[in-house]
Amino acid sequence: MEWLREIWSHGWAAAGIVVVGSLLGAWIVEAVIIGVLKRFVSKTETDLDDRVLELMRRPLYFSLLLFGFDYAIHLLNPSELVRHTTRSGAYSIAIVVWGIALMRLSGTVLKTFAKKPRKGGLLQTQTLPLFDIVSKTAVLAAAIYLAMVAWRVDVGAWLASAGVVGVAVGLAAQDSLANYFAGVFIIADAPYKLKDVITLDDGTRGTVTDIGLRSTRIHTRDGVEINIPNSVLGSMKIENRSAGPSLEERVAISVGVAYGSDVHAVGDLLRATVLEVEHVKRDRTPEVYFTAFGDSSLDFDVKVWIDPRYFEQVRHDMHVRIYDALNAAQIEIPFPQRDLHVRDLPRPAPVLSSES
Repeated sequence: MEWLREIWSHGWAAAGIVVVGSLLGAWIVEAVIIGVLKRFVSKTETDLDDRVLELMRRPLYFSLLLFGFDYAIHLLNPSELVRHTTRSGAYSIAIVVWGIALMRLSGTVLKTFAKKPRKGGLLQTQTLPLFDIVSKTAVLAAAIYLAMVAWRVDVGAWLASAGVVGVAVGLAAQDSLANYFAGVFIIADAPYKLKDVITLDDGTRGTVTDIGLRSTRIHTRDGVEINIPNSVLGSMKIENRSAGPSLEERVAISVGVAYGSDVHAVGDLLRATVLEVEHVKRDRTPEVYFTAFGDSSLDFDVKVWIDPRYFEQVRHDMHVRIYDALNAAQIEIPFPQRDLHVRDLPRPAPVLSSES
């Protein structure tokens, strides 16, 4: 082993061995150990362990590489400044990698348990965004603290001046802070929750898929997902179609028939027709009202209760079926007409002869 000690006595050689060893160790962890664990967890009933293992794979790999790099620099006996800078830089990278992984891990674990909540438990679908924000905030605060320790920043002195720093940060990141606090207030006030169907005051309509630190995601009827800053939503008028004691929404359409039609027969026909439309609630009787004597028609309103997810489809089907039913019953659907009465026609101008 004398030759090994001889090699180890040379700083650059020892550093090279450590770097190669860390690369080999990282490869063994990722390819061998993680690979074996993947085959093991793939046999379990849940996929949570698979996702946890996948999230932890990259941080473990980089941690081994960074440890090897830091130790290799130490073997070269650099100056205190270089040693401190490289070590703090390596720790900072590790903190960032692990912080991102832990944020994703907390979200994954919370969403998994929220899908099968315990009765009376704190973690429910409605409270998931709150726990998600709290967990990510805690990880972020811990990461900032560890990074300050790694760079030997006096945390006590920094906290003492936190008031001034807080004002500066608040002015620089006021939009982000506004979105953050608006998200907290949205969760606390609960004007909507996950999976609710909402309509914004600009006409945007969709299903809430996520309430995050900065924005809320809405899956629209067009099959696209849009992100809206929480501060914008906090000042908007929002119609929650899924709120209230029942998860139902009433749809109303107007129908006009020609004067002279039997209004009793029309009402019965409309009521029976809309009951045939898919997604209309059969346990709630459709409401048909004769509402007005129009300029060209007798006007009816037809109101039914539906699942909010099928709003546009039900409106379309109701119009099509009512149109077909009225045509089949030979009930005229009028359209506006105007009669023009000419009281006087202008007299033609006299024709002047060429002789005159």
